[in-house]
Amino acid sequence: MEELSNEEIILAGLGAAKGSTGLKNAVRQEIGASRFRKQFLERVHLLPKNIQRALANHKAQISDSPYYATAPIKGTRAELIKLSVPEEIGITNVDNGKLGKDRHLTLSGIRVLYDAAAIDGAFISNIPVDLLNAEWELELNGRKVFEKMPFRTFFDGFYGYNTTKPFGLYVLNNPKVIYPQTPIEFNVNLPKQVNGFLKVFLEGTTVYGY
Repeated sequence: MEELSNEEIILAGLGAAKGSTGLKNAVRQEIGASRFRKQFLERVHLLPKNIQRALANHKAQISDSPYYATAPIKGTRAELIKLSVPEEIGITNVDNGKLGKDRHLTLSGIRVLYDAAAIDGAFISNIPVDLLNAEWELELNGRKVFEKMPFRTFFDGFYGYNTTKPFGLYVLNNPKVIYPQTPIEFNVNLPKQVNGFLKVFLEGTTVYGY
C-alpha cells in the first residue's frame, strides 16, 4: 500500500497550489504510463468526501486491487462472484459477493483464466472454442453494468486501450467505481456445455480508509 504523492493529490483535485495548472499537466504526462493509477486519480471525486480528505491528509492509502473468485462451469453457465459464496483461501476473497467495509475499488480491468481439470489448478489451459464464443456479464447492486459481452474480449488484443496486455485481461474503456458492501455478480453464459473452471480477477486500485 502507498500514499498519494503531493503531485497526485493536486492532479486528483484534492489540493491546490500556485501554478497548479502547469503541475497538473506535468503530472498527467508523468503518470501516463500508469494506466490504472491514472484512472483512479480521475475518479477520486466520486469517492465519499471523508475518503477524499483522508487521501489528501495521508490518512488513507491506496493499493493494487486484490480481488479474485473461482468457480466451476456447470453446463452452459459459470457463476464466479455470488452473494451466497463466502471467502475461502484459493477460491475467492470476495466475501459473499461484496467488498469489505471501507474498501473502495476503481475497477479498471477484468482478467479471466481457464483450467480444464481442477478448481485449484494452474489456470494455464488452452481456451475451448465454445468458451471463446461465450458471453459475460457484470452486475453491481443488482444492475447490469456489462451485459452480453463477448468472452473473447479477454483474449483479443484490439479490445480495450491497448494491443499489448497480460493474457486474459480486458481493460475497461469506462472504469467503474465500486463502493464498500456493494453486491457484485460476475457470470459467464456459454452456447454449449464446456467442462472446467474459471478464475476472475478484478483489476484496479483499492482505497483503504482508516
